[in-house]
Amino acid sequence: MTSEITEILERLHACEAALEMHRGYLKAMEYGLRVSFLTHQDPVILLDTWTRLLPSIAHSHEREGSQQFAAAFQQSLTVLTEQIGTECKRP
Repeated sequence: MTSEITEILERLHACEAALEMHRGYLKAMEYGLRVSFLTHQDPVILLDTWTRLLPSIAHSHEREGSQQFAAAFQQSLTVLTEQIGTECKRP
């Protein structure tokens, strides 16, 4: 292999490692948030507050990053909203 190919492969492996670290970080945060939703003293207030803040959260990042970032960000906000809503409906 040429040195250019070796350098590209090293950079690729570094990117893959960084992505896996971020993935692990996000998964841990997901579980932490889920516990917060489950144990919140007043899920209705949580959902109401989240619903009021959501438009400004989405707007503050709408021009940030790539289309992939925007899609993942929107999907994550949707999942969070669904999880908060589910906890609100729990007996």
